[in-house]
Amino acid sequence: MKKRSKKTLVLEYDRLTLILYLVLMSIGLLIMLDIVSGRDSMVYFFRQSVYFAMSFVLILFVIHFVNVSNLKRWIIVFVGLTIGLLVLVLIVGRSVKGATRGLDLGIVNFQPSFFARIVLIFFFAYIIDKKKEILARANVGQFMLQFFPLLLITGLIYALILSGQHFSSLVISASTLICLLFLGGIRFKLVILALLVSVILGFGVIKIGARYRSERLDIYKKYCLFFKRTASPAIENEYQVKESVLALKSGGIVGTGPDKGLAKHYYLPEARTDYIFTVIGEEFGYLGALLVFGLHCLLFFRIMFMAQKQTDLYLQLLMMGLALNIFINVLVNVGVSMSILPSTGTTLPFISYSGTAILFDSLAVGLILNISSRRIPI
Repeated sequence: MKKRSKKTLVLEYDRLTLILYLVLMSIGLLIMLDIVSGRDSMVYFFRQSVYFAMSFVLILFVIHFVNVSNLKRWIIVFVGLTIGLLVLVLIVGRSVKGATRGLDLGIVNFQPSFFARIVLIFFFAYIIDKKKEILARANVGQFMLQFFPLLLITGLIYALILSGQHFSSLVISASTLICLLFLGGIRFKLVILALLVSVILGFGVIKIGARYRSERLDIYKKYCLFFKRTASPAIENEYQVKESVLALKSGGIVGTGPDKGLAKHYYLPEARTDYIFTVIGEEFGYLGALLVFGLHCLLFFRIMFMAQKQTDLYLQLLMMGLALNIFINVLVNVGVSMSILPSTGTTLPFISYSGTAILFDSLAVGLILNISSRRIPI
């Protein structure tokens, strides 16, 4: 008997999600052109354009040629590959500003921590789907026993990421996975416990770990609106946070305009990466910043809406996890720019200058479009 073909033809996928992605990427290119025209050579704009083109090709490939359901067979391989890459980074990785996060591949500084975040989403979605009945009724002891391999592997990956000084990736990933457990049906008491443990460990890393993290917390207390403002002596390395707050305030409702923006003229050293939202707020005002943030929100809620339609729990959790991974990253970056959160090195998805981040966020969008697509066997 002739074997049935497993190949499929994509008939349609969610156009709105793709349009929102393309609009955000286009805004990122325009903002990058604005920044480099005022302070840098055009090389950053050209590189960003190349990353854009590579990302779009990657999305089309994933939509049409990847079978997401079959990827669960390779999860253990992906987990092993992740651990191997994170170890490799610590041995031969490229160090930037005291952090060893990436492998220099020429055109891009590949950071395995971004790959790890996506692999862990696959891993958690797979385990939650496999043990959903146990998860729904498990107490603390049962959860630790039944999900020990999951916790052990996650802890090992996080330890390796932390060794490379990429704390922001841990915050985003841990927040995503806790949300995923909640959406998967874990008891609410365990969610609260997981949050408390994460917060305690996070503060422990800040206080006991590298000195610059505790300095950032002191700077945060000085400039955050949630703390009482008092006259205090200058803190080392507070310059960037101070300039970010001043730039956002100077933008007002409609902004200064690209020709009068000061933040991009070396007032903000990380203007094209960590603090690009500040440049948008200064030059295009609260309205421009709100537009960019609103587009990210619309993309997130659109994906969550599509995920609700999935009948397969594994695919549903996968879509939600990938959406949360991007959106929590957005919240962290925007929160840092507005001094709502302590300073940490994370880019704004689809907008900031980056290589690995854009490629993996685009991969996530491609996987989401793949899952939500309508296809027929050929």
